[in-house]
Amino acid sequence: MKAVRVALFASGNGSNAMAIVEKAKSLHNIEIAFVLSDRAEAPVLEKAKRADIKTYLVERTTTRIEHEGKQLSLLKEHKVDWIFLAGYMRILSADFLKTFSGWHRGATQVVNIHPSLLPAYPGAESIAQAYADKVECSGVTLHLVDEGVDTGQIIVQKPLARPETISLSDWKQRFHQLEHQIYTEFLESLALNLRPTLSFEETV
Repeated sequence: MKAVRVALFASGNGSNAMAIVEKAKSLHNIEIAFVLSDRAEAPVLEKAKRADIKTYLVERTTTRIEHEGKQLSLLKEHKVDWIFLAGYMRILSADFLKTFSGWHRGATQVVNIHPSLLPAYPGAESIAQAYADKVECSGVTLHLVDEGVDTGQIIVQKPLARPETISLSDWKQRFHQLEHQIYTEFLESLALNLRPTLSFEETV
């Protein structure tokens, strides 16, 4: 079976990205092609380097078209099958997504993890918003990516209760643990071909 090639996009600390990297080590037909960040100061870059993963820094210093063009060039060069957004803080354009799906016979193979039960609390600071609203339960959503903000087709959702006395920081940690679980389970499903992957077209 041809290895599934995954690129990780991250803008920050990289806990999700590194959980995925660690899981990939146990899956013989998954390859982490590279970790890409748009921020030079993002800790994920150094963490990935220490794990012997290729890294790229593609900062937004020019137009969006040029910025995404550089990203697409790297994805094409490395024949990437899936993009996992792991704390990546930029919205991918419709043109970017159309180009990438075109390399996979029209399939959407870009996923994102979000700390809420979408459509509730899309966008940034979703955990803090739910905490401030004193919800009894929130959760984590894995979804396909479209050009909207956390509006793509939902793949899986798992609930997470909010104990009445828990602090915001402790609750955030539980979200991170659940995110790691969901993302690594999805990666394993790709390895087992439970969610078939359309490989990068060799004719591109």
